[in-house]
Amino acid sequence: MTDKIQFEVPMQILDAATYCAAKNDIRFYLVGVAINKGHVVATDGHRAFACPVSGLNEEVEFIIPTDAIKAFIKKVPSKNRKANCLISFDPQTKQGELSYRELNVRELFITIDGRYPDWRRIFPRGHEDEYKGVFPQFNWSYMADFQKMHKVLGGNGINASLYPISARDAALVEFKGTTHENAKACIMPLRA
Repeated sequence: MTDKIQFEVPMQILDAATYCAAKNDIRFYLVGVAINKGHVVATDGHRAFACPVSGLNEEVEFIIPTDAIKAFIKKVPSKNRKANCLISFDPQTKQGELSYRELNVRELFITIDGRYPDWRRIFPRGHEDEYKGVFPQFNWSYMADFQKMHKVLGGNGINASLYPISARDAALVEFKGTTHENAKACIMPLRA
């Protein structure tokens, strides 16, 4: 018999991750937010989000359906979304629960069965403060989503910083001025 796994995650991080999760993808494992290698992670193949969660066991891996997270966040009043939520997960039954006990808000979910891709290899290792070269083109709706994510993470919504590496490689996005500055994202440039 296995015990339930329980840990706390800031609701802001879960909410921000949903922006980068795939919407209707045949790669069903991308239509969710992964708890993977001590991080909250989401990607749709064009952009990705990752944020480490302190105290989270790196061995814990499962995928929460995006719809469950959005339904849970919607139930929590916006003034309370800076708090942590409790995630409970039973590896035996693949069932879990998102909860915010102060207001008795709960959302049950069944994990998405599948293996999440190695997201760490797509993130740029570092960046130059000033990029010199042909500036890559990016999908503007994704760029607008990064501004929204900056606001969700506790920032002003305008300081999501973009660091291109080259015209063909993923660019790093940092969320400076937020309560979760260790969160990061990346975006693939459009093909010419």
